[in-house]
Amino acid sequence: MAKREQLDLRRFALAGAEKRLEELNAEAEQIFRIFPQLRGGRRRAAATTAAAGEGTPKGRRRRRRISAEGRRRISEAQKARWARQRAEASPAKERKRK
Repeated sequence: MAKREQLDLRRFALAGAEKRLEELNAEAEQIFRIFPQLRGGRRRAAATTAAAGEGTPKGRRRRRRISAEGRRRISEAQKARWARQRAEASPAKERKRK
C-alpha cells in the first residue's frame, strides 16, 4: 500500500472513531438523564441502589476476621484430617509393595 493511501486510510479511521465517540457520549448522556445516580460511578451507584433497597451493593466483600481460638481449632482439625489420611494410605502402600 502506498504511503498516501495509508495516510488517507488512517485519516478516515480517525474520523470514524471520532464520530463513534460522539454517538457514545450522546447515548451516555441519555442514560444519565434517565438514571442520574449513575453519574457518580459504580461505587456510588451501588450505594445509592442499596440505600433505596434495590439490592445489595456490588464490589468487594468485607472479609471476616477469625479469632486466634478459631484459627487454632481449624489448625487442629486439619492436622487430625491429615493424620487420618496418612493412616488410611499407609496400609494400602504396604499391600502394593508386597
